[in-house]
Amino acid sequence: MPEILRGPTARSVLKLTWEYPVYVAPKTANNGRTTAETARRALTRQEALAYIAGKDPRPLLVLRECKTCNGTDDALLSRGKVDNERTFLLSRWFHCVKLPVDVMEKDHPFHNLFDDKDPEHMFLGTVDGSVRKTLESERSRVELWDTMVAVLKASYTKEPETTVKKMQKLIDEFDRVDGELTAAEKRIDEILEKEGPDSRKLKKLKEELEVARKQRDEVFRSLDQATAELKLKKPTPAAPAAEGETAK
Repeated sequence: MPEILRGPTARSVLKLTWEYPVYVAPKTANNGRTTAETARRALTRQEALAYIAGKDPRPLLVLRECKTCNGTDDALLSRGKVDNERTFLLSRWFHCVKLPVDVMEKDHPFHNLFDDKDPEHMFLGTVDGSVRKTLESERSRVELWDTMVAVLKASYTKEPETTVKKMQKLIDEFDRVDGELTAAEKRIDEILEKEGPDSRKLKKLKEELEVARKQRDEVFRSLDQATAELKLKKPTPAAPAAEGETAK
């Protein structure tokens, strides 16, 4: 199946937006006036998870870079670039985090996010860690999508499938509008070259160009509205401690 050649606007939307968290250790008081840097250490898994999640309540998609795919998205995307659009659209509901190669050093703050003996290449899960699904770099697109959808179902009040189909149609609409923009711009250039800036034809062409730009803006708004259709579930309140039992 050949890759669909998308226009510039669709390409600007169909991408992964990564965050690259860097741990800043708290400083400890020294003699009441100066501070000292805390020695680098590996956080507990829960501490590390909370740190990389930050204030973003969306489920996490965490990719560990390695020496063979450092700086690329190869571990997540299809090498043949087939059907990556679905991955891009599903990723809009994730907080995507990429961690460096040295995360596997035992004293790296985020080291405990991965297994020691057989570290996974990536994992997806809820911000509280109650749902966690691991994936290796060698896996099928269907396995990736099924995992992404499973985590989305655990995190949002609505399943994503209907909305993804709506978003795919909006991506097609971007290409249609881009075609109209390109045609109008090309025609304006031709008129300017042949007839000059005083040509009567320019007014109508410029109006067509402005209409296409407004249509593109409307598709952007529709895409944002579609993304917002999935609402995050409210956090489950912690169960009260039993009588005689100290809450942790």
